[in-house]
Amino acid sequence: MSGPEDLTLGPSSWVWTYSGDWRSMLIAPWVGFVQLAYPGLGAGVEQHSAFYTEPWARLFRSVPQIAGVVYGTDKGTRIRDLHHEFKGTDSEGRRYHALDPEVYYWAHATISEVVVHMVSHFDHEMSEPELELAYHESCAVYRRYGVSTRPVPRDSAAYREYFEHHYAQVLERTPAVTAFIEMASDPGSMAQPWLPAPLWKLVAPLVANPAWTLGVGMLHPAARETLGVSWSKADQRRFELITNTVRTAWRGVPLRARYMAPARAGFRREGWPHVPRQRAATGYWRRAADTRVERLAAA
Repeated sequence: MSGPEDLTLGPSSWVWTYSGDWRSMLIAPWVGFVQLAYPGLGAGVEQHSAFYTEPWARLFRSVPQIAGVVYGTDKGTRIRDLHHEFKGTDSEGRRYHALDPEVYYWAHATISEVVVHMVSHFDHEMSEPELELAYHESCAVYRRYGVSTRPVPRDSAAYREYFEHHYAQVLERTPAVTAFIEMASDPGSMAQPWLPAPLWKLVAPLVANPAWTLGVGMLHPAARETLGVSWSKADQRRFELITNTVRTAWRGVPLRARYMAPARAGFRREGWPHVPRQRAATGYWRRAADTRVERLAAA
């Protein structure tokens, strides 16, 4: 794993700027696809999680906990220890354990990639140095779980290759991802804690259809083929309309309202505000990433 072991994360870091951003929730369908299609991870969710009976509650419970590891409001080792008993045999007779480093790292890497997708599609085009910086800082977050770093790619280039390999060679149309696709096709059936069921059945397509477009649109073509989900030019136009709308509308959201509770708690602890509004602009992170990657290379 590349980068100095003591890489410091804090209010001035890239992951603090973006990991607690509410826009990441819009990428939940993508992470559902790529995690549930990973055999050991998909089997664990299928056999040990309440995801299929309460998907929304599970999402809004899990994401802030994971964000808490970045912002220091939760301990990575506590999250890790919740998974000790998640083990078994998948539908193909393969044994799995949630704390297998290969499984755990794929879960972490895809969550990290959610933030990259969010920035790239909803904020600005990321430069190569910024992608490099995001990789190094994601490694620093992963160390907080106390799980073996054996599967972690050696550098940013190897990290991109790692994803390409998994999209083309590792992901499968597992029973878990098949159930997810079937559930998404009937969004009114997805239990949620906020609205009466009859009202939710009316509203659900307005929420789920754009979410499905974003999730499928962000999939690698090889993953789409494996999962058997189609994508057309019309789908691409809808995808671009949604991403452009989010990017434009977000500029009017007050800075404090952009962040989840763990992020706000972290910033308050460090003396809010530590992220000037202009830091979310493309120019800032292009300059900062260049400088920080040079320092990492020299460390």
